Amino acid sequence: MLQKNLNGFQIYEFQAPNPKLHKYTIFFGGANGIPALTYKNLFEQLSYELNCSIITYDMRGFGKTTVPANYINKPKNQWTWETLTHDHVQLFLHFKNTYSPKTKWILSGHSLGSWLSLLATQHIAVDKILLLDPPILPSHIILRWSLIHILNKKHLSPKSSRVKRRKTRFQTIEHAVTELHKSSLMKNWPIETVYNYVRGSFSVHKNFIQLAHDPNWEAHMFEEYPFAAWIGFLKIPFRIRKNIAPIFFVGENSDTCNSKAKLWVKCFFPKLKWVIIPKGTHMFPFEMETETVSQIKHILHKD
Repeated sequence: MLQKNLNGFQIYEFQAPNPKLHKYTIFFGGANGIPALTYKNLFEQLSYELNCSIITYDMRGFGKTTVPANYINKPKNQWTWETLTHDHVQLFLHFKNTYSPKTKWILSGHSLGSWLSLLATQHIAVDKILLLDPPILPSHIILRWSLIHILNKKHLSPKSSRVKRRKTRFQTIEHAVTELHKSSLMKNWPIETVYNYVRGSFSVHKNFIQLAHDPNWEAHMFEEYPFAAWIGFLKIPFRIRKNIAPIFFVGENSDTCNSKAKLWVKCFFPKLKWVIIPKGTHMFPFEMETETVSQIKHILHKD
């Protein structure tokens, strides 16, 4: 794994084990509030099994990236996800220009990062689009969220409220790992993945470690979820949507991506492919690393 800073963005690059047989390079965006280092184990497996390179980064305002969050004074009509999409596109183009013209590119991401890769198709063309559990809220959640949206009370988002109450300081890295591994979010993660999350998210001080990002920025990302997913889909012109073939990998038990949404999502993306991860939750890329790699490998080899 190579690390570097590019214009304030912390970059992580996993190189293909056999460069001579290298076929794909994956450009990946992570979930909201999850630093790129958290995906280290997954990417090492994926790089080895597919003999591919993977490039990922910490989003603005998160992890070791120093590009600041910009939510406080932003214009009301500015969608923060579009700012993040712009970052995503510019970073992708930088790396595309440094690789061989023969490289086959895959846009990918998990959760919020899936949306960024999907929205990025407005501006860039790639060979494949692999999206891990993109947020398409289930009906019982989206109805409440749409009402909150209409009333302009987005701060009432349950996920936003939970993030704002999170603990941001621990005595040591080991203490943080122990405590976070007990949380509902990380209780099923491998301990090494929790450790990588802490390493990527916290700054070390003399007598404590401190969460590097502002929880309000993470909360803001949840509050920026559109009125409904189809609003976001329509940001992509139909001439593009009808030609791209995104592959959605959806956790069977996800509380964030509606596993039964295939038919109506296909109305927006006629060439959509929908892969269910059995027993998977929204965090299946961490909880089911081997299964995730196997499913991606299977779908790419089948294509």
